[in-house]
Amino acid sequence: LFPSVVAPGGPSRFSVAGGGGGAPQHYPKTLSNSEFLGKTSGTGVQRWVPSRSTRREASSSAEKGQNDAIFRKVRGILNKLTPEKFDKLCLELLNVGVDSKLVLKGIILLIVDKALEEPKYSQLYAQLCLRLAEDAPNFEGPSENETSQKQNTTFRRLLISKLQDEFENRARNVEIFDKQEGTLTPEEEEQRGIAKHKMLGNIKFIGELGKLNLIHESILHKCIKTLLEKKKKVQLKDMGEDLECLCQIMKTVGPKIDHQKARSLIDQYFGRMRSLTNNKELPARIRFLLQNTVELRENNWVPRKAYVDNGPKTINQVRQDAVKDLGVFIPSSTDAMRNDFFMDNSSFLPTRIKFDRETLGGLADMFGQMPGSGIGTGPGVIQDHYSPTMGRHRANPLYNGHIGNSNGSHQAHFEAASKPYMKQNQISLRPAQSFIMNKNQVPKLQPQMTMIPRAGSPIGQLGLKTNPPPIQEKPAKSNKKAPPTKEELQKMTETLVADYLNCKNIDEAVNAVKEMKAPKHFLSEMLNKIVVCSLQRSDEDKELASTLIHTLCTEGLVTGDNLMQAFLGVLDQCPKIEEEIPLVKSFLAQFAARAIIADLITIADWAHQLENGAHFPLFLLCLQQMVKLKDRDWLTELFQQSKINMQKMLPEIDQNKDRMLEILEGKGLGFLFPLMKLEKELLKQIKVDPSPQSIYKWIKDNISPKLHTDKGFVNILTTSFFQYIAYEINPDDDEEQLAAPSKEQLDEEKQLLLSFKPVMQKFLHDHIDLQVSALYALQVHCNAKAFPKGMLLRYFVNLYDMEIIEEEAFLSWKEDITQEYPGKGKALFQVNQWLTWLETAEEEESEDEDY
Repeated sequence: LFPSVVAPGGPSRFSVAGGGGGAPQHYPKTLSNSEFLGKTSGTGVQRWVPSRSTRREASSSAEKGQNDAIFRKVRGILNKLTPEKFDKLCLELLNVGVDSKLVLKGIILLIVDKALEEPKYSQLYAQLCLRLAEDAPNFEGPSENETSQKQNTTFRRLLISKLQDEFENRARNVEIFDKQEGTLTPEEEEQRGIAKHKMLGNIKFIGELGKLNLIHESILHKCIKTLLEKKKKVQLKDMGEDLECLCQIMKTVGPKIDHQKARSLIDQYFGRMRSLTNNKELPARIRFLLQNTVELRENNWVPRKAYVDNGPKTINQVRQDAVKDLGVFIPSSTDAMRNDFFMDNSSFLPTRIKFDRETLGGLADMFGQMPGSGIGTGPGVIQDHYSPTMGRHRANPLYNGHIGNSNGSHQAHFEAASKPYMKQNQISLRPAQSFIMNKNQVPKLQPQMTMIPRAGSPIGQLGLKTNPPPIQEKPAKSNKKAPPTKEELQKMTETLVADYLNCKNIDEAVNAVKEMKAPKHFLSEMLNKIVVCSLQRSDEDKELASTLIHTLCTEGLVTGDNLMQAFLGVLDQCPKIEEEIPLVKSFLAQFAARAIIADLITIADWAHQLENGAHFPLFLLCLQQMVKLKDRDWLTELFQQSKINMQKMLPEIDQNKDRMLEILEGKGLGFLFPLMKLEKELLKQIKVDPSPQSIYKWIKDNISPKLHTDKGFVNILTTSFFQYIAYEINPDDDEEQLAAPSKEQLDEEKQLLLSFKPVMQKFLHDHIDLQVSALYALQVHCNAKAFPKGMLLRYFVNLYDMEIIEEEAFLSWKEDITQEYPGKGKALFQVNQWLTWLETAEEEESEDEDY
């Protein structure tokens, strides 16, 4: 797949060199242009329509009409895409009828166009691509191995081709305007802004896809190298667009590719970027962008708060952020007073912002947003992501979402509006009267900005303090005793623990901790010391130490986070401690178990720290201690509520069901997964005697009645039946027979299913939710067999005709958005037409009943 995108040796196909004229939209060279759906050339065309060549290839007008209807549905779905509706709309998109490569190409073009136009949402569109890459139908032939098959899907190949094409031509539309002589018209300026906006959007989208491993790292490096290289006959000052794109992709995907193997490459990139920050040939804005990106890496890729781009948010997140950051309450759509509120205050925002802007004039352009120029903000709050001037603010609504520039007509409008007010020495920097709010209305934002004038500056006459407080060279002498050093605190802790374990006086120990007045950063280390000091002592002393820790938490002297950090600190010391105390993990498991029982830390948080077998078998030892301290039922309920994936708690080599059950049985923890043992034994029992009477008797004798209405039990029961039927019909799992079963095999499949009908009806009758679970079991079974043609549909029809599964369950399965089980998209694709028939038949039947 990737060699077709990035050829080894020779020039990169991700390149802006060459080319020149032609229509603004170019299609991938690796595929026939006639197969693609594209935009018509020309400026200002926003509507997306299939190309003429595509229309010629349509087999009939009916097929074209069907495809047009699909694309209209897709556009509607993309327009509604939000974080809240993501899962539901993903299934709708998979359900529109992706029955050909042509339709899939059209959907990809629509998604890429939306991602380029709305870079703010590129993360959401990247997640959508990930879902489609997993579940969209694949029209490629079978590959040699499973890994290449997974990567070389139709969706993935076409997506990369489309993005490659966008990348290669990303700067051409911008260059067309830059090469024109004379000033650009307002229309041309707007078109240039749109082209640049899409260019940056494409780079951000490539980065977001790279973060999700949909684009290989080698392609990301090719992009970065291409953007960083100085092309022949191109002056450095004209590389601004490429370098801006470079900063964009680095911000998006830098943390992912900056690892040990690629460190030398990344160092070279940033060495070049660092040298460019001092090159006066580049525009100041580009140099600042480069400098910010270099500093971002130096800060371990943690952005300054003002530069954080959180991407799309849910409505609740927006409301919470407004209250937290601005002190502004945004009422919900159900608020009965919202209309009156905004009607009565309709002039509140626009009038005040306009008034403040005009009053401040040129100084507002000089300093960006000045004190009082925004609701809920204070001096020093940075609001502009890239430029210190409000006129170039990327979030400025006057740009209709497009990236602004220094020559824009709107900037000219601002400058023209501000000129009459540019009277030096008469402008007050005090906020406009309408912006002076009661202290209770808006929380005070820190830090405040103090402006210190230079000598001879006229700022002193503009209302600012001319004599800032002098800087003290030496701190004032204090009679206070210096705080204890870290070594002293450690010794105090050791003495405290020793006294407590000898005297067993909890109150004295707590008071001693209070008198220590340990700084917050030492609290975790203090708890660490308490644990380590008691490791070599008796179980009774360990219990006393746990009681002390519990009391310190309940007294509010330490927190659960402090305790978690203390445990992790002990784990870091384990190799050294184990030399003296071989059973250190067992002892630490006692402390962790007591902390979980006392609700000081959660079992889920503790499990998260020990995933993939970290410090194995510490987590299992902790579970054993909890059983010992409490009982099986208590731990079973706690474990089920925590939703911990037990396989992830084992070393990677042991992360399969059989090995997991073997390990848990060995530790006496098999009771946590009663159904897992059932899964292995039930299929054996069916093979011994497949009669429904024997199967039902065995279930009654071996499975607790509490589990009979459990979805997991139903899943195992039906899966065992499907596996038995598959084994009886095709014991060698022959792929050819799976793809094209004989009539005899189909009859045998139906008869076997019919023989299991009494057992299935016994547990599924009148339980729609359990019937849906049975359908998911069938989906997973077919997915494991790579969805042989017609298999899922046959089972759906038979289960319906035999009255094992009711109409309501089929339709509930169709609408359900759970992603817990693999293969839902492919399953829907195979049975969608039948489900549509079923839904129609049910509606007609209910209409007949009305009459």
